[in-house]
Amino acid sequence: MIKLSLDTGEIKKKIIKIPKTYKLIFCLFFGGLVFAALFYFLIVPQIEIKKQLNEEHAKLKQELDNMVAIKNNMEKFRKEYAQLQELLQQMLKQLPETKDIPNLLRNITNVGTETRLKITYFEPKQVQNKEFYAELLFNIRYSGPYHHIGYFFDGIRKLERIINITSFSISPEQKKVPGKLNLVGECVAKTYVYLKQEPKKQEKKDEKKDGKGEAPKK
Repeated sequence: MIKLSLDTGEIKKKIIKIPKTYKLIFCLFFGGLVFAALFYFLIVPQIEIKKQLNEEHAKLKQELDNMVAIKNNMEKFRKEYAQLQELLQQMLKQLPETKDIPNLLRNITNVGTETRLKITYFEPKQVQNKEFYAELLFNIRYSGPYHHIGYFFDGIRKLERIINITSFSISPEQKKVPGKLNLVGECVAKTYVYLKQEPKKQEKKDEKKDGKGEAPKK
């Protein structure tokens, strides 16, 4: 059986014989390794954690500042929202989302009654789609004194819903009444309808459903 013995005295003698310069270099090198190990395994993780915490703190502080700003301006936002809702309702009256022919005819008839002009004919035409709205043309025939026709056009202009008179004609009434000059005429008017969906997209969907617009199979 082999016995191993360690002569510590001999080792001490060898260490003592090592020059002081080498000893100093070894101590510095070993100390550097220890410091590097401590720095890498202890200090670096702490620095990363601190950096993450600082970023999270800055993010939370920004969110808190935003929440405080929203809270401070809540009343202002409510007033602005109410104003926008009121403006939207006014715009929908001028540019409704439906043709609403009965109400349109009722308004025109009321203007005719107020201006003492007789409405004898009303005919809506086909809707013409544009980008975000549609144009609705309609013909109106009327009869009455000259000045009343002017009052009627002015009353149409003052309606909440936008109605434009694009063309009109007047001529003497064939059936003359003694002491009274009546005129008869016809005008083309135009109003508008708001479209929630673009007509081109809707037309493409309809074509796909109907099987139109597809290339013929060979």
